[in-house]
Amino acid sequence: MPERDDASVRRIHDAFSQRNFRRDFSRRGLHYIGLLDENGLKVPAIVSVDDLDFIRPPVICLTDPEAGSKGQVPHVLRSDGTFCYLDRKSVVLDRYKPAETIIQCLERADQVLRDAVRGRLADDLAEEFGGYWCDGEVLVDLPPSFEGDAKIHILRLDRYLEHKTIVVSHDKSRFAKLHRRNTGKDPDPGILCPVVLVPPLSFDPKQSWPPKDLAQLNAWLKKMAPNALGSIEAAFARTKDLHIQWICLSAPNGRFFVSAEIAKPYRTPEFLKNRRASISRTLDRIPAAVEISGYVGVPADEGYVFSRNLGHMKNLAGKRILLIGCGTVGGFLAQHLAQSSAGAGGGRLMLVDDDELQGANLGRHLLGAPYLTWNKAEACADFLGQQLPHLDIGFSCDSIMKQLAIMQRYDLCIDATGEEALSIALNDYAVRKRPDFPPILYTWLEGNGAAAVGFMSHDPDLACFKCLKVELAGEKRFRLLREGVEIETARNLPCGPSPTPSRKSSRASRLRRSRIARPAAYFWDATEARTSKY
Repeated sequence: MPERDDASVRRIHDAFSQRNFRRDFSRRGLHYIGLLDENGLKVPAIVSVDDLDFIRPPVICLTDPEAGSKGQVPHVLRSDGTFCYLDRKSVVLDRYKPAETIIQCLERADQVLRDAVRGRLADDLAEEFGGYWCDGEVLVDLPPSFEGDAKIHILRLDRYLEHKTIVVSHDKSRFAKLHRRNTGKDPDPGILCPVVLVPPLSFDPKQSWPPKDLAQLNAWLKKMAPNALGSIEAAFARTKDLHIQWICLSAPNGRFFVSAEIAKPYRTPEFLKNRRASISRTLDRIPAAVEISGYVGVPADEGYVFSRNLGHMKNLAGKRILLIGCGTVGGFLAQHLAQSSAGAGGGRLMLVDDDELQGANLGRHLLGAPYLTWNKAEACADFLGQQLPHLDIGFSCDSIMKQLAIMQRYDLCIDATGEEALSIALNDYAVRKRPDFPPILYTWLEGNGAAAVGFMSHDPDLACFKCLKVELAGEKRFRLLREGVEIETARNLPCGPSPTPSRKSSRASRLRRSRIARPAAYFWDATEARTSKY
């Protein structure tokens, strides 16, 4: 809509002119130069309007962040001076009133800037500490309360990219098996990284930041975290031949890493080896010999990964779960179980399927072309093991009917095969072994996928799977589809060639219902149904 865009540009220009901003024609696009808080702090800034729909707010960069404040303030990214004045997820800007929107953004930036300079945003500075500290990131595979010696590992987590990731862990990281898989080599033993518990970290915005050498780091630690003072020197003294050392400052507002590297002129055998025992005193006399970089820790430990999205709900950590069938339903179910921590915390997720992934499966299966001709259980276990290396995931390529006894080793069994005859056989075995048998969740699709059904069976006094259809040739006790719905039946096409023709032929001969009036999803719990004899 060129007409609307032209009108918006004119209104935006008028709004900036009202605030005494002038357009910067030396750059392509809408860029305006002026002063924030022009009657007070007078901080020079460049405002860039990249989105006339205001899905993204105008970008404000402070050309002199220290102007008016004599130091850095919260919400300013030190890399390019970008000023974070508005949370785009909590404020909706009006695309139909571009002039008013520009004034709103400038006034908001003025207010945030004034509050920051007057010290009202001291807490924000602590919350954003990582933005001022970060030269990179470290994946933290450690419990939140960990304190003591950890190891820094440089790992390759992607098979096809040369990019390597810094990971900190206690002893061996769970991510090490990805590195081994992608490179064919064991990861390096790692670099010592003591983890020190410290108070919440911040800094004085009127001082030079961040520290670039050991003297500046120690001056800051002396004020903010005196218990960590000397940790770098002590770490150097405990290691041999290394010119780089790490420590982790574990604070309530995050985990922050210090990478200390001895400058090249001082990387001599005399300095690195012969004086290793007294290196603390040496570094103290020559603090500029050590260059400092800061890294921010990104949580990647098991507890964080599997609890972050569940809130106060319990996850599946510590449970032993057996999933039978890794097809269309079972494959995605395996993924959801894994993402809910099945196989974590000493638990185990066991996948069982004797079928192979064929081309006809690709349009509806969790897995893609790289796993063609793989056994489905093995393929799902391999895929999930790459995505979530924290988990203990096993697989079996044999039919469950050849290993029924393993079912009693698990806390929950799930039958996701969708094969009624197999489900009845499993149900018969479970009923005969009651009460010493775990709960079984049967899940399947009906009506050409229009209805997803789940049925839990466990209590010997309540209904079992067979109770849903007392006579196998008869009608089901509970109708899923609405009365009066017209149904057409057609022969289902085979899913593809298979080395197990008996299983495929039964699937090919199954009738599917189509033209269902409305899809539905059901879950039946046996607590509402009484046992029927058969």
